[in-house]
Amino acid sequence: MTELAENLKLSNHPVIKKIHDENGTKIMAIGLKRGVELAEHVAPCKARLLVIKGEIDFNTKTESKRFACYESYDIPMNVKHSVVAWNDAIFLLFLNE
Repeated sequence: MTELAENLKLSNHPVIKKIHDENGTKIMAIGLKRGVELAEHVAPCKARLLVIKGEIDFNTKTESKRFACYESYDIPMNVKHSVVAWNDAIFLLFLNE
C-alpha cells in the first residue's frame, strides 16, 4: 500500500495494484488523484468497494454517490459506472467470482 500511495503522487492516471488473488476472491487497491477518473466499466462479478483514504464519486448513467473514508458500497452487477476522485483517494475493491 505504501508503494501505491507513493506512485499516486506522480500519476495522473489510476494506480492499480492486486493485493490478493486466492480461492475466487481478488482484492485490488486503486488510487486516484483528485479529478482522475476510473473510466466507465461494468463489474464482472460481485464486487464491493471500501474507501480507505479520501473521497470518491461513484457515477452511473442515472445517479452519483459520494463515498468518504471507511465507507463501503456493494457495486451492482451489469451497471455501467465510473469512479472519480473528489480528492486524492485510495479504495479497495473486493471481487468474488
